[in-house]
Amino acid sequence: MAFSVHQRPAILDRLGREHFDILVIGGGITGAGIARDAALRGLKTALVERGDFAVGTSSRSTKLIHGGLRYLEMGDVGLVFEAVRERQRLLLLAPHLVRPQSFVLPVLEHSKHGVFALDVGLTLYDMLASFSGVMRHRALRKKPLLRMEPLLNGKGLSGGARYFDATTDDARLVMANVRGAVIAGAAMASRVDWLVPLVEAGQCVGATVRDLCSGNEIRVAAKVVVSAVGPWTDGVAAVWNRVFPIQAGNAEPLPPLTPSKGVHVVVPRSRLPLTHAVTMTSDLDGRVVFALPWPYATVIGTTDTVYTGPLAEPVCTYADAAYLVQTANSCLRPVGGDLQVDDVISSWAGIRPLVAQQGASSYKTSREHVISTDSRGLVTIAGGKLTTFRVMAQQTVDAALKLLPEATAAAAKPCETAELPLPGADRMPSQTRPLDVIAATLMATHGLDAESARHFADRYGSDCESVVAACGAEPDGMDRVLADLPFRWGELGWLVREEMALNLIDLCVRRTPLYYLTGDRLLAVAADLARAMVRWCGRSPQDARHLQDELVAYVVAHRVQPQAATDAV
Repeated sequence: MAFSVHQRPAILDRLGREHFDILVIGGGITGAGIARDAALRGLKTALVERGDFAVGTSSRSTKLIHGGLRYLEMGDVGLVFEAVRERQRLLLLAPHLVRPQSFVLPVLEHSKHGVFALDVGLTLYDMLASFSGVMRHRALRKKPLLRMEPLLNGKGLSGGARYFDATTDDARLVMANVRGAVIAGAAMASRVDWLVPLVEAGQCVGATVRDLCSGNEIRVAAKVVVSAVGPWTDGVAAVWNRVFPIQAGNAEPLPPLTPSKGVHVVVPRSRLPLTHAVTMTSDLDGRVVFALPWPYATVIGTTDTVYTGPLAEPVCTYADAAYLVQTANSCLRPVGGDLQVDDVISSWAGIRPLVAQQGASSYKTSREHVISTDSRGLVTIAGGKLTTFRVMAQQTVDAALKLLPEATAAAAKPCETAELPLPGADRMPSQTRPLDVIAATLMATHGLDAESARHFADRYGSDCESVVAACGAEPDGMDRVLADLPFRWGELGWLVREEMALNLIDLCVRRTPLYYLTGDRLLAVAADLARAMVRWCGRSPQDARHLQDELVAYVVAHRVQPQAATDAV
């Protein structure tokens, strides 16, 4: 399925020519999930995203698919139950993107809750998951815990536990939903901005959108508009309310959002070669912070603070990085001594679209989602968690069906996303460990080394044969982009052709984690990447310099810069 810049004119033509049942605004995980769900039900579906797919919050999470252990302490049992149920589904429906991860949770002598209380809480956590999907927890005394994770700081340690959740590549999870929506017939367009709703006889009949690549405006005919724009929800609501003033009986009021910034830093794996993920409690303020082992690096995050700055491109400040590094130093024993901010390779900052709660800090604000409808043709979804995106999408489409003409709603099929695998998991081997089987097959049929075979299997699942074939079709397609990482030039070309990567930031930040794993080191191949990109996209060689400059500017803007010590975290 080709889905690239070469198909983009046809997609834009569809937006202006066809009459859609649902127009989704927002190409993050919620919007992409809604578009896939709606298209699978047989609804004519379009989606517009003013940036790249997953450009906002959906590529800047902690990359966990989890129930949220701390939400049990906050009394959000319903949220945790829903989340662990969805975790189990995603482990089955996208095993190449969602994988079990073992966590260790240390308990200090002065901790608020002792090992016994932790054991009770984790037992409830396991029960909510019906003891399925991942292994059960195990409470541990100090010495066994240190043997399990030698990098834990043993000072003041009384014991702890090992438990299991799951991790994901959030941006790739979004792209799997985007591709699934396209396969189901949806018109999915990035770099297209929603401007204003179209009105006839007091009802919304679509929207005017602008193609940000050409500047052309397009009138999109749609029976219902769905707002799934995360932190920008209040802005979309303001535009809607100027056209459709709030009237009793027409619209359900939506609480305002409390944007919260979450920051993560990436450090060399050689400095923090963890065996397990570690759930830490910061000795600075008592917040939960994770240390997560990646194959080639370690991630520390997240912060959780009210945010009032620009929504488009939040960054990690020096104070943010210092907070995370200090938390890791107090809980862990990095190789070679304490981590410093200078050890940070890269970082990301995202804005959580939390629904405001009276008197609650952003850290304690619920992650529940809210769906609001306006009978004149708008459905809005706000809040929620990455883990629960599928059920959020299902409920949003259910709400949209109530606004559609009776005949259209009656013809719609039931939701299929609870059972239908995502792209990349749709042709999995039937064995117990399908990714192991895929990797072994790649080694046998293509002569790949174990690291490369595992890389292709884990990232692309059943699509990996297509990716490897693309690498073999280019003269240097199997060459590594950087010698110490398994990403290949042909692989990047496949992502441009199959996943609508339009520039090097799309390619190196969201389609792959190349930027996060390398930081400034990526600049050494920026010119080569730009020359390859213009070839893959069929652009003029003169465009290479612009693409290179865009990537350089992004890397420079996201460096952790020394700032005043008063920066809030």
